[in-house]
Amino acid sequence: METNRSLLVLGMAVILLAGCRKPDESAPAAPEPAATAPAAAVESAPAAEPATPATTPAPTATPAPGFDIAALPVSTADLPAWPYAVLPAGYAFDDADNLGKRTKDLARIPVWTGSQLLWVEGKVFSDGIDNIDGKTFSKFELGKGLRQQIEALGGVRVSERSYDRDTYKANEKELDDFRQEFRDLGDAYWYDKDVDTYAIRRADGLIWVVLQTRNNDAAILVAEGPLPAAAN
Repeated sequence: METNRSLLVLGMAVILLAGCRKPDESAPAAPEPAATAPAAAVESAPAAEPATPATTPAPTATPAPGFDIAALPVSTADLPAWPYAVLPAGYAFDDADNLGKRTKDLARIPVWTGSQLLWVEGKVFSDGIDNIDGKTFSKFELGKGLRQQIEALGGVRVSERSYDRDTYKANEKELDDFRQEFRDLGDAYWYDKDVDTYAIRRADGLIWVVLQTRNNDAAILVAEGPLPAAAN
């Protein structure tokens, strides 16, 4: 009896102790998630270089076209007496009284076409031109008068300047020899000079007229030779 009571008291004491036990203030915190390892830095692909805008090629100089004798019109006009050049009134050749001595039955002379230096073999006349009879010399009047007369014969002006320095240097020996022989035209056959060159194409040949008018006088050369084979 006494034993049962002791057990009862002990059981109640255990219950009371269990009820009086202070609970934990908070539930254990959930474990923090493991720190995420920093993502490896992704190396960005190198930025593409901006496209280079297409550049327009610089225009290249167009070379002067080669002289085409075949493109010249064939003249059928009646030619005046040799040397075919008829001067305006008030002008005369220096050796007007003896033109024969100013003519070579065969000579080799250069003509500049504006793009080519051609060597012509044939009959050649050359002389100076002066004013006469009290006429005041005018380079414009003389040049215009001869141009109109040559064009009336079917001639075409192919160049208004002499050759350049490079052309002269490439043909220096031959050109100097020519200038020594034809002294009236010496200045006309220097480089970078104002010189008119005309061509009159005939069915059986080609006539060249080279004219340089200066302030107080002028010089002229007329050459008549065969057509080049390519123009026949």
